[in-house]
Amino acid sequence: MAGFLKRATDTGAIGVINIRPMGRAELMGNHSHQTAAGVTVNVWLRHDTYIARGRYQGRAFGETLGADPLQAAVRLRQILNDIDNGSFARATDRRKRLVSNGRVLRLTLRDLIAEFLVEKRKIRGQQTANDYRSRLSPVLDFADLPEHLKTWPLAIDIDAAFARSLRAFLHQYTSTRNGRPGATPRPLSTRQIVNLLECMRTMLHWARSAPVRKLPADWVMPFTPDIIGQAPAKNPLREDKLPLDARVRIVNVMDRWPLCHLALSLTLPLRPDEAAGLLIGDINVDKRWAEFGERFKDANFTKGRTAFVLPFPEELQLILRTCIGDRAEGPLLRSRRTFEGRQEVQAVPSLDYLKQLYDADVIKQPHGTIQAEQDRKLLFRRLLRRLGGVTEDALAKEFKKLLAAAGVNNGTTLYTCRSSVTTAMHRAGLPHLEMRYLTGHASTDILNEYVALNPGAEMQKYFATIRPLLDAIKQRAMKLGIVPQ
Repeated sequence: MAGFLKRATDTGAIGVINIRPMGRAELMGNHSHQTAAGVTVNVWLRHDTYIARGRYQGRAFGETLGADPLQAAVRLRQILNDIDNGSFARATDRRKRLVSNGRVLRLTLRDLIAEFLVEKRKIRGQQTANDYRSRLSPVLDFADLPEHLKTWPLAIDIDAAFARSLRAFLHQYTSTRNGRPGATPRPLSTRQIVNLLECMRTMLHWARSAPVRKLPADWVMPFTPDIIGQAPAKNPLREDKLPLDARVRIVNVMDRWPLCHLALSLTLPLRPDEAAGLLIGDINVDKRWAEFGERFKDANFTKGRTAFVLPFPEELQLILRTCIGDRAEGPLLRSRRTFEGRQEVQAVPSLDYLKQLYDADVIKQPHGTIQAEQDRKLLFRRLLRRLGGVTEDALAKEFKKLLAAAGVNNGTTLYTCRSSVTTAMHRAGLPHLEMRYLTGHASTDILNEYVALNPGAEMQKYFATIRPLLDAIKQRAMKLGIVPQ
């Protein structure tokens, strides 16, 4: 079979390697191109893509020229000119430059998006790059239409007409929830359209910046505030979707696992991500508080990169002891199978041992896998799951079942608990600075430099207002045998 080669592996098995065929090609009438510097550049064709190859300063190089013969010829002339004047740099060397050479390339929008995603992958991590890619996918659907390719063939051609047409296109664009192919397609919400247009503006601003220079400095940004619009503001008088009586009903239908794993979210202003990342060492049962952002600061950080202490009520003390069990360290919240003893996982005797496991995982990763702090966080969360930890999706799925059992059918999600708890804390009279601290928000308020906070005393005010919920948790824990009668 052409393009494939059989190879014996170390175990004696025969493996098949895909060899991409490469053949001689010509651009500007020749296969080989001579430069005044004595360097020969040859043109090759791999599948449908032109490639320039040669040796420069004693080292081999290969440059992808593109699939379009005209654009490939333009890029080849640039390479030949750079070699002649001594400014040529290989792709690996160009990535080390802090500032681009200032030459504006004639990139298509697809090429520009590809380079933008590569940059975000390195700086913000894989998850953020995936989010940007999903937001820019409808933009590519618009730009790849034949009539639009004819009007705006290159990224430099993007203008106000492109922005207006894209905005109109998005208002009739349909997609499925989470990209599931079998789901019912629905139009994009106004908030999501604003997110897509803002993402487009962010990318174009990056491309125009001096260190990058994918677009000319005098290129005019067409995505103005009037084009992007504003996302609908939330109604400040909106009703609380999870009031106290609804949370009490949810507690009354819980069994042992959800009570131990969701009681924190029903009483404290936690993000699901923060709950899933809690370690046993983060819980001080005697002082009745949970610590966030202190351990593994480079791999288990909160959304706002903040470190704070969150007191919890006395009624959760024995429940958290049940979550911990006889373990010394590891994930506080565990999967149902692990919690119920149906799946054995590796024991973690100390925090130092957990750090050793994490460091070993970092070392084992292939080169280029970890490029940002978010990648380290994803790797750490995978370690916690391997040690029996619970996922955010598992918590959300269980909470959805509880909502149905309790008769709460108003579009509520697990994240809604954070909003409802924060609303209850505000109505209990907690001061603004304490509210910002206890909810894990980053704050640059100058008063933080002068005012000493007392979150423990303020949370007691809030606990007094949710006494029916705490009593329901205690009664349910007693019925399930978690708390002695």
